[in-house]
Amino acid sequence: METNDKLLKLLRLMDEPEAMTEAQLQELLSDEEVRKAYDVMADCKKLYQKPQQKPLSAKWLQLGQRFRIAAVFLGAVLFCGLAWAIIPRIISSHTDSPQSAQVSTPLPRSGGEESSVRFDDVRLDSILTVVSAHYGKAVSFRDEEAKGMKFIMTWDPDMPLSDFIDGLNLFDGLSLTLQRDTIFVETTEDKESI
Repeated sequence: METNDKLLKLLRLMDEPEAMTEAQLQELLSDEEVRKAYDVMADCKKLYQKPQQKPLSAKWLQLGQRFRIAAVFLGAVLFCGLAWAIIPRIISSHTDSPQSAQVSTPLPRSGGEESSVRFDDVRLDSILTVVSAHYGKAVSFRDEEAKGMKFIMTWDPDMPLSDFIDGLNLFDGLSLTLQRDTIFVETTEDKESI
């Protein structure tokens, strides 16, 4: 058999390995040229089936690492920027600290004394901060709900503290008591009589 015919049989064998017996394969491979061709084809088939990954150079690895570092840094900057913009708004809308009292300027009396202070839509904790400082008393809220109540009212700094407390106690759902040097504030439930 000629070498060309043997090579053609070898090519068919590579496409359809079950078409030839082991004895026929050994007979084909006994020819030196066919053996070399078989080895080359087998190597090519291995290369085709498992493409080799080229190792990345050190420069590419460093560049990839720099891109990752830059991406992490950019993400952190973006996150901080968003936090800087959003967190103060969240805190200011949910704060439990007294707001600065919106107080109108007291009207002067004859003799230069102040007559009254007007609170316009001011939270109770802010009002009591101003009033308790004037009378030298502390304030204690027994529940958080009372702090957020808003009032429009006028306060005369010359009136006794007990009158001021009695005036606030006229509001439904609110109870103020003075015990020693502390004003205690709590909300109350209106209960119907049976």
